[in-house]
Amino acid sequence: MTAKQKAIKDLDAARDHLGSHLQLASAELNPKVILSRSLREHPWIWAGGAAAAGLLLVRSLMPSPGSKIERDNFGASATKGGLIALILSPMLGMVRQAAWKYGSQYLQSYLTQHFSQHEGDRPSA
Repeated sequence: MTAKQKAIKDLDAARDHLGSHLQLASAELNPKVILSRSLREHPWIWAGGAAAAGLLLVRSLMPSPGSKIERDNFGASATKGGLIALILSPMLGMVRQAAWKYGSQYLQSYLTQHFSQHEGDRPSA
């Protein structure tokens, strides 16, 4: 076997090795695999993050009680702020209601789809 034939044979073997390593790397670096592994390894962190995100979402969508701090003696800005609040408050209420409705429908469809996909994955007792 000549040196050229040996080099070609080594290159073919290296290509085969590279192909198998590329397949393993693409399987390991798949975002779905990374996310599922992270969920399995750190369930309490994910649950805490989901609870914090849900709390922030609920706090932003639910109306807050009125402010207890009185405004200073700025009559013009208070009137202007009151006018803007008077104009925008119905609109903000409608936006909150629409966001809540869309979010709940989205969550319901996601959970329904997620559980219907994994219905056959349950181990038999």
